[in-house]
Amino acid sequence: MKNINLLITILLVLTGIFSVSADIKPGKQELIEKYSAQLKTTTSARDSLRILYYIFDLTDRRGQMKTAWDIYYTAGRAENVNAQLDMLRNLGSFYANNDTVVEYLLTLTDKITNEESKAATKTFIINQQINRKSRNPKDTQLQQLLLDSITKSHNLEGKDIYDKLSLLYQIIQYLGVDADGVLFKECLDTYGQLIEELPQSDYPLKNQYYTTAAMVHSRMNGDPKKAIAYDKKLLEMIDQLQQMYIKKNRKFRNYDTNKFISYRRMMGNYQALSSEEIQTIHDSIQALYERNPDVKSTMDKEGQAFAFYYMATKDYDRAIPAMIGLLKNNDMSAYQKQKYNSMLIEAAKAANDQNTYVEAMEQFIDYSNEIDSLRKITMRREIMLRDSIINAPLLYKESSQPVKHITNREHIKIEQTLTIVASALAILLIIYMILYIRLRQKQYAR
Repeated sequence: MKNINLLITILLVLTGIFSVSADIKPGKQELIEKYSAQLKTTTSARDSLRILYYIFDLTDRRGQMKTAWDIYYTAGRAENVNAQLDMLRNLGSFYANNDTVVEYLLTLTDKITNEESKAATKTFIINQQINRKSRNPKDTQLQQLLLDSITKSHNLEGKDIYDKLSLLYQIIQYLGVDADGVLFKECLDTYGQLIEELPQSDYPLKNQYYTTAAMVHSRMNGDPKKAIAYDKKLLEMIDQLQQMYIKKNRKFRNYDTNKFISYRRMMGNYQALSSEEIQTIHDSIQALYERNPDVKSTMDKEGQAFAFYYMATKDYDRAIPAMIGLLKNNDMSAYQKQKYNSMLIEAAKAANDQNTYVEAMEQFIDYSNEIDSLRKITMRREIMLRDSIINAPLLYKESSQPVKHITNREHIKIEQTLTIVASALAILLIIYMILYIRLRQKQYAR
């Protein structure tokens, strides 16, 4: 038995350590049991910390939630502040829905003596909490708490970069990550500028922003080139982290799922990819599919990566059923449903599938109307905030020339004009599609 365990360990190291899956895999449970047994015989906190990290990287999410607390307290005895901060961030993600635990984590973070590390970690934990809560659009209490915090709990003219990041993140979440108004875009751009000023050690906040920006720009009317650029930043960050963890001897740390999410999102923006890029990304996804049970399970269950690849390669006969299956997922946002129905319209039109074309067009119009309603909500929220932060240097860079800011009244007029124009275009599009569909139906009837 000892020889088998030794052989498994050697094979894991020789195959590059990142092929280890977060799912149950032959030998994995044996490794966890092996390191758990070793843990009982260690005499120093430093050795215990190393073994606990092995267990943390090998186990599933539930096991990680328990092991994270053990690592935090063991890191305290080993006087390893970086490990403590690492686990506080992980715990902040695990317990983002639990206000009591989050408050306790913030109390523990306050004990860190390094002010910048403390501020960065608190910002990350609070951002995670707000992000998780913001997924429930009916949570009016959160919206009021965010509004109070935005207008009363931050120094709009201060120089604390972490306070600025916290404020901007709260504004973005208050407006809603599905928003696309003027203030939302200003805040997202300013957030990105500040993120690039952070030291490399603040990679959790960088990753948090790159993920949000990639999702926002991946929307139908977003900027697919920017979305792809942010996912490339995420993949570069993953490569850097892998190298860092190799040096720290965290030989079981795995980023396959993170890579897959970025590759899948990039494939969803296939309009901005070359044929070579499409094939390279597909090959990368296929490699992850074949080696990682978690990725394979997700792809088999959800089908997004397959559907996007079929669309990218104009394989419409396979794209149509794949997109129809994808759209059965009720957890997707209106922006996702709008974009995916647009893809289905493209595929159905190319394949001359009239029934699918009409159904997809009807769904596209429904979700477009839902997004118009979201824009009205965003507009009202922007108006409520603009008076409070209109002249704050947070959003506007210093310039030698005076800058004329848009007043609330002007802002309202602009938004109303844009809404009227958008509605008129939507009506014209609907009329055109109805006439087009009827004409085609008559042609078929003959």
